[in-house]
Amino acid sequence: MKLKGLAFTMILIFSEEVFAEDKSCDMPDIEHGRIAPYYYIFKNHYFPMDLNKKLSFSCLAGYTTKTGKQEDITTCTSEGWSPEPECFKKCKKPVLHNGFFSDQKMLYKIQETLHYTCALGYKTTGGKDEEVLQCLAKGWSSQPSCNKELETCLAPELYHGNYSTSQKVFRVKEKLRYTCDDGYFTTGGKISEEAECHLYGWSLTPKCTKLTCSPLRVVENGHFNPMKKTYEEGDVVQFSCLRNYYLSGSDLIQCYHFGWYPEPPVCEERRNRCSPPPLPPNAKMQTHPNTFWHGKVIHVECELNFQIEGSEEIRCENGKWTTPPKCIEIKEKIPCEEPPAIMNGTANIFSKIYYNGDKVTYTCENGYHLKGSDEIICKNGKWTPPPKCIENNENCKPPPEIEHGTIVNELLPSYVTGSSVEYRCNIYYLLNGSQKSQCVQGKWSTPPICLEPCIVNADHMNNNNIEMKWNIEGERYFLHGDNIDFICKQGYDLSPSTRPSELVVQCNRGELKYPTCIRKEFGGKCGSPPIIRYGNVIGLSQMSYENGSLVEYRCPDYHVLQGSKTAYCLQGQWTTPPSCVEPCLLSSTEMENNNLILQWNFDNRPYFFHGEYISFLCKRNSFLAASFTESELRVQCHRGQLKYPRCIEKGRIQYSH
Repeated sequence: MKLKGLAFTMILIFSEEVFAEDKSCDMPDIEHGRIAPYYYIFKNHYFPMDLNKKLSFSCLAGYTTKTGKQEDITTCTSEGWSPEPECFKKCKKPVLHNGFFSDQKMLYKIQETLHYTCALGYKTTGGKDEEVLQCLAKGWSSQPSCNKELETCLAPELYHGNYSTSQKVFRVKEKLRYTCDDGYFTTGGKISEEAECHLYGWSLTPKCTKLTCSPLRVVENGHFNPMKKTYEEGDVVQFSCLRNYYLSGSDLIQCYHFGWYPEPPVCEERRNRCSPPPLPPNAKMQTHPNTFWHGKVIHVECELNFQIEGSEEIRCENGKWTTPPKCIEIKEKIPCEEPPAIMNGTANIFSKIYYNGDKVTYTCENGYHLKGSDEIICKNGKWTPPPKCIENNENCKPPPEIEHGTIVNELLPSYVTGSSVEYRCNIYYLLNGSQKSQCVQGKWSTPPICLEPCIVNADHMNNNNIEMKWNIEGERYFLHGDNIDFICKQGYDLSPSTRPSELVVQCNRGELKYPTCIRKEFGGKCGSPPIIRYGNVIGLSQMSYENGSLVEYRCPDYHVLQGSKTAYCLQGQWTTPPSCVEPCLLSSTEMENNNLILQWNFDNRPYFFHGEYISFLCKRNSFLAASFTESELRVQCHRGQLKYPRCIEKGRIQYSH
């Protein structure tokens, strides 16, 4: 028994050591942020990243890191990335009535504070004359409010919930309990809550808000983005699959008040997919999907003056289609009778006789709308089913919210057909589309979108040696579509390859492409650019280059370019050129001698990028040599070198070296 216990302890210790060796960090998925583009291009080369490696990341315009910076550095630790690479939205100055703020800024970084003071005769929600707000990851710590000092409180209108009493007016210190409907919660996140009347109003405003969608499960053999702890109504999630797997279902799903729709997709293997369907001559599909999965049914119909023979449906089964129908030509013309009449509508008749393929449209009387297609077709002597005219009585639910904007009108629980609401964008955001959305038969017309402004970043300008042509004090905001004029700083100039027009940059939905200026140098030509191993200069190399010239390098296939792909001629000397890191060539001889096979086929390619991992397995009837651990079956390509693990055939004597 003691020996068994000792063996168990040793296995545990051994497992922990192996686990520790395998610790590494995958490529982070930063919502509203990004890492350098080459990390995405050569993902297999850089990731998983080893312990203690550092990674720079930056946040998009309007977002900052937890410390309020635009850029930051994270380190790979045994617990993952530290600090966690996250980008938080800047807080916009909230609306305040009957009070004033202590400064004139419009945007605030994470952890920044904002003081506000109420006018005479008004109090904050805490019953004070002034309060301090703080910008947090989820927005302001609280919403500012200045309420008139009152002797009584009036019960506000409550949607999606009920009060425990019909009483409307309450004295100071009296309490009011309310309960929310299914799927809605109180301000404090409960089903029921109590509010107390104070001199400045209710301790908390009775309100019932919608239920969030359920968390999404991990997708086997796939990913989804964005990954969040909670999803609210209106959130959209996109799915993607690993190589050799394909999405079965929609790649986009949305959170509604009733849950996710459509259902989250799954990732299926390639073999479950059929090739495009085998359509017979003179036939067509009713729908035109891009992919055809196992179980997919396609409806086939014949062209004009052809009749279908066989099943109208073909099905994808285990990568193969069922037998398709045939389309037989109709020799005799069979006329259709007069188009059928419908209630509260009329057919737009243009002939007395109708033959195969002829179409007739329908129109409804005032106060009615069509349900179904507005046209019918004459097919082999019979009309397709006509539409119906339904009375206009469908109401709309509250209109959709828009990001970075608000609805000007007072919100109602229901809207009749023909009603409209008006939208307005937040300050600096540009409204794109119709300002109004109209309720038409239970559905709202497409609302506008608010295009993000650009904020000129001082750090980006300094890094690119540029400044704004016109001096603007305070926060530098520009609307979408605005042109921003930059100039080179004193002592700097555009590189010869950059056009002067590139100093004028257009704001595109919060994004700015900053131009770059280089230091002016006087005199000093450069000779031929430096030669790099395995790589070469793009284009013809010259014997002499003017100051400020540049050349671009490239590497052969499977080689990884490290460093900047361009080198500049500056005062007679070239800046440091890049290097081409050679790939690893997989040796079938080494694999045979060490009794190894590949765990994955890697698309049968013989080369592997520098930094890429190759996973081996021991051949059948062989086992890993005692001098190797399980983790060493996963080998990293390092500058053209691979350290092959060793497996021993069963029955052979293993000698120690």
